Amino acid sequence: MTRWKASGIHLLICGLIAITVLAVMLFIWYPEPYFEALGGKRLLMVLLGVDVTLGPLITLIIYNERKKKLKFDLTVIAILQISALIYGVSVLFASRPVYLAFTVDRFEVVRPKDLKVEETDKIEDERFKSLSIFGPKLVTAAMPEDPKERERILFSALGGGSDLQAMPQHYVPYEQTTEAVLKKLLKLEDLSKVRSNFKKAVIENAQKEGYKESEIAYLPVRAGGKFITAIMKKDNAEIIKLVDIDPYG
Repeated sequence: MTRWKASGIHLLICGLIAITVLAVMLFIWYPEPYFEALGGKRLLMVLLGVDVTLGPLITLIIYNERKKKLKFDLTVIAILQISALIYGVSVLFASRPVYLAFTVDRFEVVRPKDLKVEETDKIEDERFKSLSIFGPKLVTAAMPEDPKERERILFSALGGGSDLQAMPQHYVPYEQTTEAVLKKLLKLEDLSKVRSNFKKAVIENAQKEGYKESEIAYLPVRAGGKFITAIMKKDNAEIIKLVDIDPYG
């Protein structure tokens, strides 16, 4: 076998693995628009660059059937690629969205790495003890009635610790809080002329889903280090669509 054929076979195998990983990311762990919003694209490009490009390239360089330690060298390459793949996939898995939590006046995307053990150990509702792998669950993070717990949450957030959205023990089903959400909806008609481009983009996305301007409102969604927009139904606070548009931009 020539080095070009060996490298080609290696590239084919890596390509099939890359397609499988990408499909899992986009269609299971990170439904649109979470993948782009949470920065998954950057890490995936690095991951695929190492596994799809670098591995076959090294095979092309070192492959020689007469080489005594060829099997050993190829095994080392495979181990390094598999290790890099496992690490990258584990990071992406830990960064996947598991909850979309309404809190106060916006939505917060919650990832496994946002949840601390000392908070998750306090969960009593069975519905919130397991983390989804099929996209985020829609919930509301409700401020507790207990003054001491409210104070604890406040000081935790101010001190850089967990905030309300990262405390699943305070989650309630979203449908139970419709009235509270409706009061916080932001109306497109209240936007100034300066925000006309944002308004136009939201309306266009809503129309693609079959909704008129008069039927929609919106709320900000914080996803990692950026904001995206939730297009909402005015009458029942149902999310029509999440779009990768900064509501503050």
